Amino acid sequence: MAFNILTAQEAAEMINNGDTVGLSGFTAPGTPKFISEALAEKAVREHEAGRPFKINLFTGASTSDHVDGVLSRANAYNMRAPYQNVPDLRKRINAHDCHYFDRHLSEMAQEVRY
Repeated sequence: MAFNILTAQEAAEMINNGDTVGLSGFTAPGTPKFISEALAEKAVREHEAGRPFKINLFTGASTSDHVDGVLSRANAYNMRAPYQNVPDLRKRINAHDCHYFDRHLSEMAQEVRY
């Protein structure tokens, strides 16, 4: 069976303002790098064109600058859960520019299911 292969930019273009995205986690080794960076580039383009673009992001654990850093700097977050460890995201949360829900990692899957 052949699978379609998408570039990171093509995948990012499929994500729209207001979408909820789920990613893996546990620092840089467990998180995607290219798609989140392409998504941040899309957010910047959308904002420059005067269009809103923010997503909700759930992860399995912490990520890295390749996810939370680039998306925070691009002001691409509406909501983030369950964990954060990047200074740029903390700045957005503390400025009330990103909704944040701190959850124990062991509770996240059940809460998403509910």
